[in-house]
Amino acid sequence: MEPDDPQTPDDRRRSPRAPVGDLQVGLRFNSVQQFLSAYAGDISEGGMFVRMDNPHQHQVGQTVTLRFEAGKERIVQGTARIARVDKDGIGLQFLDLDATSRKLIEMIVRIQLAAG
Repeated sequence: MEPDDPQTPDDRRRSPRAPVGDLQVGLRFNSVQQFLSAYAGDISEGGMFVRMDNPHQHQVGQTVTLRFEAGKERIVQGTARIARVDKDGIGLQFLDLDATSRKLIEMIVRIQLAAG
C-alpha cells in the first residue's frame, strides 16, 4: 500500500466483499422445548443471540430474515438487524416480527424472568 493510498486496513481483504441485500436465518428444531433450551437464556423482547459456526461472515448492521421452526410449527418469523458479531454467533435486534412470534417471545421472556 502506498503512503498516500486512501484505503484503510479494513479495506485490504484477501477477497472482495459484495453487499448482501437480505440474508436469511432459518433454523429448525425438533420441538419448542429444544428451541427454548438453545435460546431462552439469550433472548429478550428486543432481540436474541444466535449461535453459529463462522459468524464473522456476517457484519453489524446487516438486515436478516428470520424463520425458526419447531417440528411442523413456525415459532418465530420476521426481520432483525445484526447488532453484534463475536466468536460464538451473532446478536440480533428484532425489527419486525409477526404477532405470533412477538407473543411467543414475550411469553418466553416472562417465563425466564419468573424462573429467575
